[in-house]
Amino acid sequence: MTEAGAALRERLGRWKYVLLVAAVGLVLLLWPSGGAQGPDTAPEVTEEARLEQLLSAMEGVGRSEVLLSENGAAVVCQGADSVSVRLDITEAMRCYTGLGADKIAIYKMNENWRDES
Repeated sequence: MTEAGAALRERLGRWKYVLLVAAVGLVLLLWPSGGAQGPDTAPEVTEEARLEQLLSAMEGVGRSEVLLSENGAAVVCQGADSVSVRLDITEAMRCYTGLGADKIAIYKMNENWRDES
């Protein structure tokens, strides 16, 4: 039994690092990543949602919807008919996104747009 044990130890000794790396990899694969959302975790807030909250909190803007892309941004809000509100929105969007004023479009919100769809 001693010879068999010594032979087994010698074979495992040659592969010990490979087995160690494989074991660590298996543990990492089985480790919970936290990516799944359970009932206690809050949903991720998007940039658009954060901007919508910010803009809606500004005086005169009212309810707002924001769409962002690499090339520009579109804002639809209740207060878009006011020049000062449009200027404030453009400045806030420029500060947050880094987009130039020529890449930010602001439109008046149709008050019953949710009812029509």
